[in-house]
Amino acid sequence: MRIAALEIFVLEFAFRSPFLIAGGVAGRPGEPSPRVFVRLQTSGGAVGWGEATPTPRWTYETTETIVSTLSKYLAPAVSGIEIWNFDALHRAMDRAIGPGVTAGSPLAKSAIDIAAHDALGHALGVPVHQLLGGCRRRDFDLSWMISVSQPDGARKLAEEGLEAGYEVFDVKVGMHGEAGDMHLVEATRDVVGERVIQVDANRGYALAAAMRQASRFGALGVTLFEQPLDGFNLSGYRKLCAQRDVEIGIDESLRSPADLIEYARADAIHVAVAKLQRNAGFYRSRQLCDAAVAAGLGLSMSGLTETDLGLAAGMQLAAAYGISPLQLNGPQYIETPFLSQRVWQGGGRVSLPEGPGLGVEIDENWVRNNAVEVALV
Repeated sequence: MRIAALEIFVLEFAFRSPFLIAGGVAGRPGEPSPRVFVRLQTSGGAVGWGEATPTPRWTYETTETIVSTLSKYLAPAVSGIEIWNFDALHRAMDRAIGPGVTAGSPLAKSAIDIAAHDALGHALGVPVHQLLGGCRRRDFDLSWMISVSQPDGARKLAEEGLEAGYEVFDVKVGMHGEAGDMHLVEATRDVVGERVIQVDANRGYALAAAMRQASRFGALGVTLFEQPLDGFNLSGYRKLCAQRDVEIGIDESLRSPADLIEYARADAIHVAVAKLQRNAGFYRSRQLCDAAVAAGLGLSMSGLTETDLGLAAGMQLAAAYGISPLQLNGPQYIETPFLSQRVWQGGGRVSLPEGPGLGVEIDENWVRNNAVEVALV
């Protein structure tokens, strides 16, 4: 059974509320936010779906480059490959778009990888986590994002998270200065009490500021300080980890399992953040998670504000490695109107979908009727 056809669709979803990171505004209320979907069909008729999320404020892949990369380069490269042969799938994609500093268009590659896993799961009648080798948990906490343009807005947003039923809170820092960021975290702690608080700087601090903030965050009971520094900064992260004020997690800088190995060898990481799209899908994300477990590191998970399709994919990986809480914040910000049944049913806790593949059923008519055209240069 081989890959027979790929179709590419672009859908747009409006953000409910502002979403800001240290790199800038990632989403504005009412503004259309695109997602690129891949429908993969095998020679035996099995179908799988994958999702890529263009986030130019976070990485270099845009809607236009993802669509052109998929249609002009990756789709022809993977045609005819056996659906179970993920090694051959990734070698073919890497020949078409070679790895550089990153995996080489990892968001685009992830859509194909996830769709291939989904299709194989449907063909075999098993969920993706079985293809990944296990199921350590079926229920997961989601984090509520505290992402505001002004620090004074943190209290109201934290109260909304509590009312929505969330027990874990993820505060976006690195964009309000040290004092403003501390005000954000202190206000959140004041509202949520002893509940879990994590912070994510998205590369927003220099080393000296990050070391000061780590001490302050630790005193407030923050459980994870994610991606404080930019770049492949082994020496900086080693100093932060040696301080031991708060666990240091790395996301954007883990561009491959090889990067993780270097951080682990340098004692420059406490928690590896799994992210399907950053690492081109399940195949390499599994390698990264295995390396983290072997090195005795913690595992966390984040996403790129995916729909419930991407949420389901993340949960399959999280199930295999027992990861919770999950920083998969799509339900907080966007709707998912193209599934027969949503994965997120409200509140701050989600359960692993039942059924083969990713465990979701796509309304193909809705996708085809609502897809938008993308002008490629």
